[in-house]
Amino acid sequence: MTSQQAIKDINYATGIAKSAKESPLVGGPFGLMWGVLLSTTLCSHWAIVTGQIAAQAPALGYLWVAFAILGSVGSAILGSRVKRKSGIHSTANKVEQSVWIMFSIMLGCLWIGVTSSMIFGSGTVALFDFIPIVGFGGQGLAYGVTARTSHYKWMYYPAAASFAASIACLTVFGESHFYLIAAIFAFITVVLPSLKTMRAEHVA
Repeated sequence: MTSQQAIKDINYATGIAKSAKESPLVGGPFGLMWGVLLSTTLCSHWAIVTGQIAAQAPALGYLWVAFAILGSVGSAILGSRVKRKSGIHSTANKVEQSVWIMFSIMLGCLWIGVTSSMIFGSGTVALFDFIPIVGFGGQGLAYGVTARTSHYKWMYYPAAASFAASIACLTVFGESHFYLIAAIFAFITVVLPSLKTMRAEHVA
């Protein structure tokens, strides 16, 4: 191999690496779907517990079961589409995907723990209110890690907003408007960043 050919190969590899690094994030549709679903569910939860919607207490269980089912089906559908997108294997996308998967597992474990406490221990339904609080904190961590390990530094803003949401929700813990505030913050910290991500992907 001549030195000129070696230089061409190095430039080619560098170009590929740079392209992968600067590839747009492709997780926007996931965030938008979950954000709209979460905001709607939290708002509906608030409406039920405050009597804005005439429904019995068991309706809350059905509401969150529907949330989980719709979210899972939606993720499966979107996942099959995202896999075909260019840039899916970029460092930023791998980091984002990994950190959100761990985030989901963490929330799942928390839900199992709360449910187990209610069934086998002395836990009450009030423990479920900790899930949005912890969720916002974990969400801030996910945004922060993505911002730290990529050139998407604007994600520090939704990270900060998510931490603020965790504080705000803990401040009104046990209050009737807890879930309404959580719904508003879910829209701000999930839907809006997802729309920005999707717009950046479209422009790219």
